[in-house]
Amino acid sequence: MEFLVELCSEHDDLVRARFQSRHSNNKKHIATVQFDNHKQQLIDAWYCTCSAGPREVGMCSQMTALLWHLGVNKAVISTDNHPLSASRLIKAIDDS
Repeated sequence: MEFLVELCSEHDDLVRARFQSRHSNNKKHIATVQFDNHKQQLIDAWYCTCSAGPREVGMCSQMTALLWHLGVNKAVISTDNHPLSASRLIKAIDDS
């Protein structure tokens, strides 16, 4: 999944990403996350324009990809020991 992460110039607590639909070439989705650095739970709200995005429980694959990119992929979480990191799989393949 390829996407472009954008910061909002008017609201410094918003991050969004534009996604190309995996099922239709002419559909694009926008996933938006609102953060609050002053709370214990940093993510305040989220929304995606896909059909599965506006829900109360859980989140769509676009939102999951955006949060993974912001957290794990940008090294906020150490990728060496994180359970979602592919580096463990690569090491296991190299050792075999």
